[in-house]
Amino acid sequence: MSIFSLFEGIDRCAPGDAASLTRACAGLAPTARVLDAGCGRGADLPALLALVPEGQVTAIDLAEPFIASIRARFPTVLANVADMTDPPGGPYDLIWSGGAIYGPRIGAAFSAWRARLAPRGRVVFTDLVLRGREVSPEVAGFFSAEGIASRDVAGLKAEVAAMGWRCVDGFWLPDSAWDAYYLPLEQRLDALADDSELAEFVAGFRREIAVWRHHGTEYGYYLIVAVPE
Repeated sequence: MSIFSLFEGIDRCAPGDAASLTRACAGLAPTARVLDAGCGRGADLPALLALVPEGQVTAIDLAEPFIASIRARFPTVLANVADMTDPPGGPYDLIWSGGAIYGPRIGAAFSAWRARLAPRGRVVFTDLVLRGREVSPEVAGFFSAEGIASRDVAGLKAEVAAMGWRCVDGFWLPDSAWDAYYLPLEQRLDALADDSELAEFVAGFRREIAVWRHHGTEYGYYLIVAVPE
């Protein structure tokens, strides 16, 4: 079994919620072309499809099992196995990336997306950041182990600005967005408790959830709406 098996029956592969996505996409034309970059299992596709009922949604991810699932569940979505820094098609009126930009990092992603964005288009993404400068050893260890940059919102916005983009909106995802991810995941971890092949993954996710439960006030997912200068 692979880690993809762990997410069977789970929509979200990261914290998120439809209300935050819809708020960030206010004013998007119903005919817009949208890219879901790093789509995972497609948790955000229903909200995106509702936003552009006359448009087109493209979803990309490097995980073939995730894309296969999306093709089966969302036949109107153009789902492709592709690197988010080399997306097919375009230009896009909206490029959305929920909890996935940590892979290529902002520099590589924004460099690639500028050429794929339509005039007056926008990029909306979420990333994990610290809420303050003082953090517990547990949170510092979690960030380090996962290869997550230890910066706050100001640092995140500075990275966007350094790429020649402007942040036009930004806000924290609510705690309910974390529950939408972690509660189903916990149930799945319980079901896999006796699976020796996935034991390491299960233990790792349990540690991650425990850090959030005890120290979740120290960090969170922040959503940014950005446009090229």
